[in-house]
Amino acid sequence: MNNVAALLIALTAAITGQTVSQTELQQTNAAYEYMDEYSLTVNKTTNCVTVYQKTTTGDFVPVKAMICSVGKDDYSNETPSGSYKTQAKYEWRPLFGNVYGQYATRINGHILFHSVYYKTTDPSSLKTEEYNKLGTSASAGCVRLTAADAKWIYDNCSLGTTVNIIERDSDPLPRPEAIKLGSNAPYPNWDPTDPDPANPWHKEGAEIVIGDEVKEIKASDALTSAELTEVLKNNVTAYDAANNVIDYSISCNISTVTPGIYSVKYYTTDCLGNEAENYTTLKVLDA
Repeated sequence: MNNVAALLIALTAAITGQTVSQTELQQTNAAYEYMDEYSLTVNKTTNCVTVYQKTTTGDFVPVKAMICSVGKDDYSNETPSGSYKTQAKYEWRPLFGNVYGQYATRINGHILFHSVYYKTTDPSSLKTEEYNKLGTSASAGCVRLTAADAKWIYDNCSLGTTVNIIERDSDPLPRPEAIKLGSNAPYPNWDPTDPDPANPWHKEGAEIVIGDEVKEIKASDALTSAELTEVLKNNVTAYDAANNVIDYSISCNISTVTPGIYSVKYYTTDCLGNEAENYTTLKVLDA
């Protein structure tokens, strides 16, 4: 890459008659080095994309994982294995079937990274059932991503970035999950990760609903840790931003045999990174 940069500068200098400084040469070389800052690996077995970043020693280390959908498990829709260099970028790209992908990056031929497809170039026209297939082999050969992940590649990976498409049983980083757009999702035709300022998902968040303002037990019952947890979880439900029920954690410091009033904290984070917490009180009654 450095030799290419030097040759381009030398040709420019010869044509224009201008003198090129060593600093300009170094800056141009640095620009070419930056093209290799990342490499991308698509694992067809796990439907996961791993981003590798170049270290100061020239090694590539995994820094980010993305859930994806590669081609369906048949010959006509297969995502081809191999090593490629990205070739072009498109903010919106027409796809097979008269639909559109957002933040597309061409891998090779008709194979691209792009968002789950839309019916039009309106970001509120997402094909909901296809979004819910992320993490499974579902495309016509391209590598589908959330809008946020497709935009990350579009913004951060220069043309010429290496893309390795492989089949392997595991990945170096855990694969993230994508939120499910079920019947209770408030905006099923928007990608919840889309950074578009008009995206109504930006005002949504996770929630923990507690049906009991105060919970009570008797000291004489001498509840075990498991029994106490069952009491604390009764009538408590956590929801992600799309109103799906999700898991939550409990933080408290309670002696089940010592009468008193104790504070209980419930907290959770959904797969979009939305955090929620809520509190209740536990009374340990003197029997």
